[in-house]
Amino acid sequence: MSQIVTDRIDDILGKISTITRKLNWPDLPIDLKPPIGDFALICFPAAKILKQDPSDIATKIALQINDIKEITSAEPEKGYCNVVIDWNDITIDVINEINDDSYAKTKEDVEKILIEHTSANPTGPFHMGRARNPIIGDSIARLLQYYGHNVETEYYVNDTGRQAATLAFGLSNYETKNKGKVDHELVEAYQKASKLLEENENIRDEIYRKMEEIEGGNAEVLKEVKESAKKMLEGMKVSLKRLGAEANNYYHESDLIANGKVGKVIESLKNSEICKEENGAYYLDLEKENIAGRNQKFFFTRKNGLSLYTTRDIAYHLHKFQNYDKALNVLGEDHRLQSKLLGIALRELDSKEPISLFYSFVNLPGGKMSTRAGRVVYLDNVMEMIVELAKNKLDETDLNKETKNKLAEDIGIGSLRYNILKVQAEKGFTFNIEDALNLQGDSAPFAMYSHARAAAIIRNYSKDIPDIILNEKLSHSEIRLLRTLAKWPDTVQRAVSNLAIHYIPNYTHELASNFNQFYRDCPVIGNNNEQLRINLVSSSKRILNTSLGILGVKAPDIM
Repeated sequence: MSQIVTDRIDDILGKISTITRKLNWPDLPIDLKPPIGDFALICFPAAKILKQDPSDIATKIALQINDIKEITSAEPEKGYCNVVIDWNDITIDVINEINDDSYAKTKEDVEKILIEHTSANPTGPFHMGRARNPIIGDSIARLLQYYGHNVETEYYVNDTGRQAATLAFGLSNYETKNKGKVDHELVEAYQKASKLLEENENIRDEIYRKMEEIEGGNAEVLKEVKESAKKMLEGMKVSLKRLGAEANNYYHESDLIANGKVGKVIESLKNSEICKEENGAYYLDLEKENIAGRNQKFFFTRKNGLSLYTTRDIAYHLHKFQNYDKALNVLGEDHRLQSKLLGIALRELDSKEPISLFYSFVNLPGGKMSTRAGRVVYLDNVMEMIVELAKNKLDETDLNKETKNKLAEDIGIGSLRYNILKVQAEKGFTFNIEDALNLQGDSAPFAMYSHARAAAIIRNYSKDIPDIILNEKLSHSEIRLLRTLAKWPDTVQRAVSNLAIHYIPNYTHELASNFNQFYRDCPVIGNNNEQLRINLVSSSKRILNTSLGILGVKAPDIM
């Protein structure tokens, strides 16, 4: 909440407390997010103590506090007393606060944070089932950066395991027929090798031998597999760039073997009090860690002494904490156990643990996506489709071709991101392109159009934004818009504290809706309250631009 508004409410609550004490009433709890007004007094707890009906208490307190000059109205409703503060008295200060660069930013110590997101195996194009990962990870990074932290993003490239070795084998032995984007071309070789891995014992032995040579530090094989992964990754990076979600850094798993960090982890874990050995393989005994079944044995070496993926993951996180105060991992819901085991191992090494943000997978109207069932829908195809549909919807406009193509790209990609981000990460949902592009609904185009409308008003005003002057009392629509703008710091704080990015699009939709209502109800240019209203337009445009930017959605001036 705006600090000006918070201070005003606190002042009013102090006066209400004085009144309730004189009445020998207990203090009344406060609801700061009521459906009506700015706050509500909750009368049910007092009703039990005073042995009165809560509706009667609400009526009595409303009569008692209506004389407080900072209150415009106090109305009883079903055991609540809804209070509206006098916004006329604080409007100028609130708008000045909104326009300050520090508005909604942290006053705490700045932290250096690494966010690992995407980290898909470089074996083929991204599919829509996991499209949430880069979109959530990138927007959380934008949120924390806006809040004031020092944030970097990183993609962990798995280039030493079975899938990476299979890709390298495929690229060495098969020519691909597909032409075009490199990851779509190379995936054919990976698919052929994967099929033979399951069917042909000799090829399986060759691929597994390659894996052992990688983990054993064979520099030549290590380079071959790493280069194969890099080829595939080049195409995947193009997808992330179009999505606006490419990571700042790429860290290769193979480097952890080459630089000896994995070997150091193995030696350190062997010194753990819960380390045990079984047929030459070492593991952590997690029986006392509330881990079920076979996972109680957390192996970190094979029988031949070589590392496992989990071992390298531990080494990677130790590396993270050498350079960052915090590490945040964006992970699919299927990684919960793996994340828990990693945390236990890091504790054994007296290391910090990463924060994990889990998400459920995206479905399409046809059902869950499955590689085996042939229901893989690539992210590239969805991006192409949604941009083309956005272009079709712009056909009726008189924009020139270049502007239309640029706007269609922004609307299409923005709609994809917004539609995914507006749903709480832990909840699964079905992505629908038409819903995402709906100009009238809770969508990116609706919020983008609101920003463009605000920009048009400012263009038509054609002067510098003036000092704020309040010539007439605020209308209902002006107060509702101002109240929404004042909620931005609270929204940002909740999103940061809970790592819940969906609060941002939810707020953006509320702000866009209330701005459009203000636009319909309140003429700006030439009105007696022009100076105030053009400032409200400017402030709304600023916060819409910021909130859309956090979501990775472009805020157009023309639409």
